[in-house]
Amino acid sequence: MAEKWQHARVRGAAVAEGRELGRVEFGPNDLRRVREIVRTIAHDRIPDRADQAVLAVHEVAVNSIVHGGGHGVLRIDETADSLVFTVEDDDGTGSVPTVRPLDDESLSGRGLWIAQRLSDRLTIDAHPTRTRVGVHLRLAS
Repeated sequence: MAEKWQHARVRGAAVAEGRELGRVEFGPNDLRRVREIVRTIAHDRIPDRADQAVLAVHEVAVNSIVHGGGHGVLRIDETADSLVFTVEDDDGTGSVPTVRPLDDESLSGRGLWIAQRLSDRLTIDAHPTRTRVGVHLRLAS
């Protein structure tokens, strides 16, 4: 399945004992394709949570575009017990993204909060020139 998508280099994005299912570079005009890829893979492995996967990854991808230089890379891995959707950009601002408390007055800043609520685990790895966010969803037993 991964051969259908563009491949890109993601440094240090290894998932322990995982199998890469796909990798795709994306920019502002590619969000629909990102959602379709996530939906296809999630529907095959966690059909009851495919919509959650799509929305969580979409929110993280949008953050990568807005705060990470306008583009990113999505890598999808399957481990023994989870699907892991990792979004990485190489043009980060150097600030560490944080999950902010929900604020009814704010017009933005809810993406990571949404992704965290929809996933089983959200990981954030930020460095001065790179940010990596992982959306982890457990596979059905």
